[in-house]
Amino acid sequence: TGISNPLLNKYAIPEVVEALEETSKNLGLASNKVYASLILYPKATSQIAKTILSPVTHMRNFISASFFATANGIIPGPEAIKMAYSALQTPLKGTRKQNEFYRKLLKLGVVNSNVRLGDLQNLLKDVNFGETMTSFNGMRALLKPLSKIKKVSEDLYTAEDDFWKIASWATERSRLGAAYKRAGIEMTEEALELEAADIVKHQIPNYAYVSDFVKELRRWPIGNFVSFPAEIMRTSTNIARRALYEINHTVNGVKPLARIGYQRLVGMGATMAAVPVAATKLGQMIYNVTEDEMEALRRYVADWSKNSTLFPIRTEDGKLKYIDVSHANAYDTVVRPFQTLLNEVGAGRDDEDGMMDDFMRGLFTASGEIVQPFVSESIWTEAAMDIISRKGRSREGYEIYNQDDLPGTKTEKIIRHLVKSQMPFSWEQLKRLDVAIKPVDVIQDRPGPFDEYGQAFEVGDEFAGFVGLRVVDLNPERGLNFKIADFQRVTRNAGRIFKKPSLKGGIVTPEEIVQAYIDANKVLYKG
Repeated sequence: TGISNPLLNKYAIPEVVEALEETSKNLGLASNKVYASLILYPKATSQIAKTILSPVTHMRNFISASFFATANGIIPGPEAIKMAYSALQTPLKGTRKQNEFYRKLLKLGVVNSNVRLGDLQNLLKDVNFGETMTSFNGMRALLKPLSKIKKVSEDLYTAEDDFWKIASWATERSRLGAAYKRAGIEMTEEALELEAADIVKHQIPNYAYVSDFVKELRRWPIGNFVSFPAEIMRTSTNIARRALYEINHTVNGVKPLARIGYQRLVGMGATMAAVPVAATKLGQMIYNVTEDEMEALRRYVADWSKNSTLFPIRTEDGKLKYIDVSHANAYDTVVRPFQTLLNEVGAGRDDEDGMMDDFMRGLFTASGEIVQPFVSESIWTEAAMDIISRKGRSREGYEIYNQDDLPGTKTEKIIRHLVKSQMPFSWEQLKRLDVAIKPVDVIQDRPGPFDEYGQAFEVGDEFAGFVGLRVVDLNPERGLNFKIADFQRVTRNAGRIFKKPSLKGGIVTPEEIVQAYIDANKVLYKG
């Protein structure tokens, strides 16, 4: 602060001022390096491990991207699918056959715009990932094969997104041409291509349209791929706007795009509401699961699945399992606003602006879960905070280490927990599959068909997990232990609140004790 003081600058020795400025600059650079090393570097590596190096995430990426097409009322035909696959830029057989066509789509802004990958690549640039890691000859030789794996994985991750964008662009161009032709409106091929590209860019997540503010959040210790939920909100709103425009757009007394508008609106409603509800009802019908059983099931699923679309399964011995199908549906958290919009259009309402206002209110009402990626800890930060602030417990309450463990044991468990956050290739899933393949146990070096917590897994259930549809065994007994632990934690907190006035020393009024009693009981009630 002294450097900016005019009096100090007037009377200070120039060499001293210069030295202080240089020291300040060096301290700033050192601080940035510490932050990059302790926060951004591990954040980047954990995100690499959990996305492009994870087979499960690749499958989810491809499946969830298909919903971007269906949400726009598109089910690509054989020609669009063939065109999309042959234009992909991957080492797979049959791809890279239409490179000129891909370059055209690149120029139109349709392809190579994966949102999650955009966040990750920019984060890697922030920390000069690759340059610093390969500054030593030994490290360069060691990491060269891994660099090739990373490059291939990035290409595949981009292709999984590009496939549906190309197929959507081809279908949009085709149905726009047919619609204008039916209405007797002449459109050039270039105009159709530009309009189709504009639809795809604005109604399917695209990193080029993420705001600078949201992009900058990648540098924060919170949030995992925060650009993706931001794009889901933007494109969801744009789909609604485009559908209403197409339904109401009039040229010479004719509505040439009305059919496409209704297809788009119905496609979005089906993707968001009809398909998820149908999935749950289908599971209930096939396995004879009642509404009461579904309600009971939701009380014992993991916290992240409580508001998800669940497909129930009943085993031969009567036990319940479930598949959380929300992981495959990127639009799951914005279902209600679109259902409302569908109902209003069906009732004949045609005030476009009024309906959009209602839609936006509904979208913000449903935003509680959408904003979680923006405010929750990143993968690495969460693992670190489990050790630093939660004192050996995960955010869900799992014990990582016991406070009374021997120092060596505690250190081992801490390192294991931190390394786990960096493990690639869906490591936890591979361990479960290893347990399920009885009696072989290669990875965990443990006899018997059970993991360290006494849980058994089925081979079919774990293989389904590699396409994002893992079957989870409902375990009320185990879930009850966590509920008891939560109850005990809330009870301890309430006790501390009640005793706080009495333990502070000095004069304590009856009103303070009564208020503490009321506050403690509120905590118990809410807990």
